[in-house]
Amino acid sequence: MSWLSRLANVFRSGRLDEDLEDELRFHLEEKTRRLIAEGMPADTAAREAGRRLGNGLTTRERSRDVKLLPWLDALVRDVRFGCRVLRKDAVVTTAAILSLALAMGACIAAFALIDALILRPLPVASPQRLVYLAYPPLESSREPGGENTSFSYPAFAQLVGASAGRVSLFGFSYQGRPSEFSFGQAGVAEKARGQYASGTMFSQLGLVPAAGRLLGASDEDRAGTHRVALLSHSFWTRRFGADPTVIGRWLTFDRKTFQIVGVAPAGFTGIEPGIRTDFWMPLTTYAGAPAALTEGGNQWLRIMGRLAPAVSVDDARAALQQAYTNFLRERAKEAPLNTPRDLLARFVRTPLVVHAAANGLSYLRLDFERPLWILAAVVGLVLLIACSNVANLLTARAAARDREMALRLSIGAGRGRLVQQLLIESALMSAAACVLGLMFAAIAAPAIVRMLAPAEAPVYLELEASWRLIVFTSLTVTATSLLFGLAPALRASGTAPIGVLKAVGGRVIGRVASLRPLVAAQVGFSLAVVFLASLLVASFVRLTTTDIGFAKTGVTLFNIRSDELGEREGKDPIAMNALAWQTLERIRQVSGVEDASLSFWGLFEGSAWSTLVKIPGREQDSTEVYYLEISPGFIRTMGIRLLNGRDFVFGDIERYAVAPHGPVPVIVNEAFARRFFSEQRAVGRRFDRVVGRGPAEPQDIVGIVANAKYRDIRENNLPTVYLPTRGLNGKTLEVRSTADPEALARRVRLELSRIDPAIKVANVMQQSTLVDNTLLRERLLALLSAFFGVVSIVLALIGMYGVLSYTVVQRTREIGIRMALGARQGSVVRSILGDVVWTTGLGLIAGLTCGLALARFVRALLFEVTPFDVMSIMLPIAMLLVAAVIAAIPPVRRAVRVDPIEALRYE
Repeated sequence: MSWLSRLANVFRSGRLDEDLEDELRFHLEEKTRRLIAEGMPADTAAREAGRRLGNGLTTRERSRDVKLLPWLDALVRDVRFGCRVLRKDAVVTTAAILSLALAMGACIAAFALIDALILRPLPVASPQRLVYLAYPPLESSREPGGENTSFSYPAFAQLVGASAGRVSLFGFSYQGRPSEFSFGQAGVAEKARGQYASGTMFSQLGLVPAAGRLLGASDEDRAGTHRVALLSHSFWTRRFGADPTVIGRWLTFDRKTFQIVGVAPAGFTGIEPGIRTDFWMPLTTYAGAPAALTEGGNQWLRIMGRLAPAVSVDDARAALQQAYTNFLRERAKEAPLNTPRDLLARFVRTPLVVHAAANGLSYLRLDFERPLWILAAVVGLVLLIACSNVANLLTARAAARDREMALRLSIGAGRGRLVQQLLIESALMSAAACVLGLMFAAIAAPAIVRMLAPAEAPVYLELEASWRLIVFTSLTVTATSLLFGLAPALRASGTAPIGVLKAVGGRVIGRVASLRPLVAAQVGFSLAVVFLASLLVASFVRLTTTDIGFAKTGVTLFNIRSDELGEREGKDPIAMNALAWQTLERIRQVSGVEDASLSFWGLFEGSAWSTLVKIPGREQDSTEVYYLEISPGFIRTMGIRLLNGRDFVFGDIERYAVAPHGPVPVIVNEAFARRFFSEQRAVGRRFDRVVGRGPAEPQDIVGIVANAKYRDIRENNLPTVYLPTRGLNGKTLEVRSTADPEALARRVRLELSRIDPAIKVANVMQQSTLVDNTLLRERLLALLSAFFGVVSIVLALIGMYGVLSYTVVQRTREIGIRMALGARQGSVVRSILGDVVWTTGLGLIAGLTCGLALARFVRALLFEVTPFDVMSIMLPIAMLLVAAVIAAIPPVRRAVRVDPIEALRYE
């Protein structure tokens, strides 16, 4: 009989049984007929035929084994029986499946994010040969830790020349928020993400165009006369409906026009996971050119490359390091004459680092790689809690099935078959939980993606069902089934039939003892999760309550960008200063506006300008100082406290415009005054701003303000100098108002157009949004860890309640006897809680040890919180103890209310 027929018979066993019954009946009747034909009486012939055929049941089972696959048939039967058992105890089954579904769904969602952002290689040829360049920042750098991946174009050009034959380098610009572009001659302004990239990037990635052609090296050479652009396939489909006629037409981006020459292949959206690039342009057409192409300090691009065959990462780094050191040595020659030598020496010795880049290079991954792994660890612990919780439930239920197991063993069932049956029941629960978990993950993963970036610059991650996700899900289901199902299965299959008939006293104690490790594990895992969650939540609370030095609410920012204003400013800067002052006066008169000001950029917009200063009569200090150009009224508009001196006036702006290199009035913050003038009075003092190798610019302090954060809440209060701003183009207009932000934006836009039609508003943003955007990572971790912390506490509470309730039920007869003999309620309570208290204590110790070990991975993300703070340790312990008390109250009340008369009738 073919194996396909045997396989089919497994799933139609009812029909097979009928066929076998008919076949046996036929053989019996045929044998009886032959015996009768030989002269045997009919009744005797029937008995003899039955005797010669043998045991009908044995014969039928032997025949079934021939006609189907016995192991598969046993498996199918166990599945059917398992479904009936789970349906019979629906309450326990539902509780187990829901707790597992939540934990498994969280694990699947976390892995889907890790896969999309960290593990998935770029859809290019041989991604394992790709590398990217980085370097550690100087101690005085303002970079918030980690490595720096920013390079200038001259550095890139020098590295390209030095890497020939070992690694083919290509550069690409940073991408921020989507910018305005238009299509056609009179196109309406839209938002899209454009990126400047080396013409050789696409050939080095091994891409093939979907339409037209890719960018090439010649496009960079001809950038001044003929600018071109390459569309991404998704943008071509989304914006142009995959219309092939768009090739050859023109689009406008960064105030320049580009001719569309091709479409990138489908599936390729850039080399930065999380950012969906819409089109690419040659590096040499960068908006900041030509200065961006010649200034060594203008770091606006990143560098990747493809290793040549048989060239290792170390070989590439050795070839590039010397060229980079030579470049830095030339840059050091341009440093101010008074720059400290040790600072220059550290600058020249900056090591170049070469990293594998099979997964691309993304600021999103650099920012969120550690948080996502922390999230994975937390949800992994939650899964272990859920498994131990379900194991408790199944162990208790297995005890209730002792008689069933004893009966099956007594009629010949092997221990392996019982273990198989119980593991199949566990697998069925895991499979059901996995289905619900996938539904939860399908909702949770996109929601988390939306939390990774601000709404105006959303993240795009393809959360596809990759083979890695499928394998992870399968392994999760298998591991979960074994984690919570194996111990109850081995315990139940080890039942001694004779012992079931004597199931009292010592057996009860044995049953309870089998739950102790599970309770301890559950409490330990729960404490570890709550401990990490409390650290992350406390850190986030500290960040949100930190004094940033200015009022973030009620302030709306308007970014002013206009080519016409820029041209006018170059011709007549004094007239443009007058226009800027007139603009502020008119905006302050708009309904609902309380105050207004201008600055070179807004606080927390991400931009920064720092340099060195020198105090006359002292040695050069290596401390870098922040600078920001502001208008009169900025201090008042932003709510920064003026501690001493005065604010700027319009005369300061005129003075700075006429003589920018002469004595300039400035306002400094408290940190600057303390750092450079100690306790002396700073107002009225003069210092020099160091500008390259040119003459220093003298600056007179006219006021001191309180410290205000510049770019990030985490940064220390750094020395900051405020200069008078000049002009209007490229500035940020701050407007303080209590009016509705949307209505205010409409009124301000209208008033600006009335003042001068050339004034264009490129972007509108709330100051509070800018501040909140710097806390996206911390908010995500705090929210998710708090959620799973609560889940872990609830699961621990349910688990401890289940164990105590099971203990009381199993010991009802013993409790009744003790109370009938005069035992007091206190002794009964101690006997019930004694083991659980010790078990919980051991779990707390293990959980705290585990939590402290894991805390070192989150230490870098904490703000003014340490794992060894008393409150950091005591708070999670107190929360678990409260949960234990709540879980113990109902079982204890049930135990002390046991009626001895009823208890003696137990069973």
